[in-house]
Amino acid sequence: MKKKVVFLLMCLMLLGAGSAFAAASPTDNSDPAASQMVASVKKFELLKEFQDELHQINSLRITRLETKTQIVQKQDQIIDLTLAAKENGNKEALKEAAAVRKQIHTVNADLDNLWSNMKDEMKAFKQAVKDRDSGQAQARINNVISIFGEINGKLTDKAGLYDQIIDILK
Repeated sequence: MKKKVVFLLMCLMLLGAGSAFAAASPTDNSDPAASQMVASVKKFELLKEFQDELHQINSLRITRLETKTQIVQKQDQIIDLTLAAKENGNKEALKEAAAVRKQIHTVNADLDNLWSNMKDEMKAFKQAVKDRDSGQAQARINNVISIFGEINGKLTDKAGLYDQIIDILK
């Protein structure tokens, strides 16, 4: 009989302790899903301000990809011309083309620097949007646009150097 009474008391104590912990839960009435929804709506509204700039970046990307397509076509043509020059024994043209290729290496180094700058600016833009800092985000997006313009200019220079190689090897 004593064992049953002790067992019943233990059960009541456990139920009492459990309800005490449940009553001591935080009294914060804010809904985390609702606050996250509000934050995403504010971020969306901030991104809507930069819609024109994002479209401009996309058009610059299209231009970059078109230029890169032209460069690949020119590289393909250069392969054929180089093989023909080697078969014909035209060593002078090959040396001149090698000198121009060295210029392409410097352009590639400049492009690498521009890409790293652009990536840093893009990360800073995303962070500014996340922090809802409109002024900082505007400055960063303008920097990204100008860097994309510089990248397109360097790629155009690179395409021009490939044209010089094609003219030399013809």
